[in-house]
Amino acid sequence: MIIADILAEQGTQVAEEICRRGGAARFIHTDVSRHADIANLFENLRKTHGGPDILVNNAYWSARGSVETLSEEDWDRGMDTMVKSVFLMSKYAFPVMRNRGGGVIINVSSVHARVAWPEYAVYSAAKAAIESLTRQMAVDGGPIGIRVNCVAPGSIPITDQPPGQDWRVPMGRRGKPQEVAGVIRFLASDEAAYMTGQTLTIDGGMTATLAQPTAPHSQAGISSFSRRAVHSWIQSARRIFAPPRRSPAKSYDNQQGS
Repeated sequence: MIIADILAEQGTQVAEEICRRGGAARFIHTDVSRHADIANLFENLRKTHGGPDILVNNAYWSARGSVETLSEEDWDRGMDTMVKSVFLMSKYAFPVMRNRGGGVIINVSSVHARVAWPEYAVYSAAKAAIESLTRQMAVDGGPIGIRVNCVAPGSIPITDQPPGQDWRVPMGRRGKPQEVAGVIRFLASDEAAYMTGQTLTIDGGMTATLAQPTAPHSQAGISSFSRRAVHSWIQSARRIFAPPRRSPAKSYDNQQGS
């Protein structure tokens, strides 16, 4: 396994951990947003391993901000790191995999590709682009034996975030990195030999629900905001679907001449 990352200390630690557990791994310092770095990486792989059979694109950098507040520099850096890296890594992987008889590419997206959160402009846009690019790459790679799929994790803690409850998730907890890794391993295996162009969501049901409570699940029910919204929807529905009101019936005396 080759780990290509700009973070030398963390990348080296991951490679060492894999080796301690009986695997074989090596770290190569790479800025995946730079064409020259990726060209050097694949030349290194060609000389030492012949090339990759499986590629996982999981680069990340982002800044918070809306389209109004986000700087152009941060937008460019986020898109270069998260989207351009997928394009360039896959651009070099395609011919190598084709010559080796096929391969697998797995891109890492996020639930933010489909649902919005305040001030996640570049992150959401980048992840949505990754999912669209995954489908395009699957169409182009299918005839030459290259499968391309995507995973979209939800609330997964990183190193400085302890696992625990998450009120946004129907399952009531954050996911574990191992749960994402298991899906990636499945997509890379022969068990997924007939899957390509797909995005598998790993979010504990987060994107399956409209409800967004403000506290852990309890008998207290939905939040006051949600109660007001639901009440408003009910009243609107009653006005829309109620039978039309009729004018009061007029009474006429049946007068007959004598």
